Amino acid sequence: MTLYLKLGGREAMVKAMPRLRARLEQDPCFDISRLQKEFERADDFTEFLIFLVGGAPFYDGKPICELLSPICTCNEVYERFVDHLVMVLFAGKRSETDETDLRQLMTTLRPQVLDPRPVDPIMVYSVEQELISA
Repeated sequence: MTLYLKLGGREAMVKAMPRLRARLEQDPCFDISRLQKEFERADDFTEFLIFLVGGAPFYDGKPICELLSPICTCNEVYERFVDHLVMVLFAGKRSETDETDLRQLMTTLRPQVLDPRPVDPIMVYSVEQELISA
């Protein structure tokens, strides 16, 4: 069973976003005023989480660095964000293994959130098939 199913699926993830926003607003480490629009809808972040935990085969929304970098400015703040996320997603049904899995997934994202690097554009050329030869 995927982590997505263990968390309760899409409905549970959507219901968790207002609780996450409330927790972040109460925590003095976060200034989510810059992200009011993101957290009013929370679609991109919700869809990203669904993808991250195995509920969708792809994600085509905003990059995670655009979603979280404005509020997660250092390692300590990022860890607090992960703590809040774990609390709202596992509210009342905590499993150490599942929580560890989510924390590991979020740890792999840390470099993209805290130190996003610009991606160089890639030039794509169109070449006639007959011109390609070995």
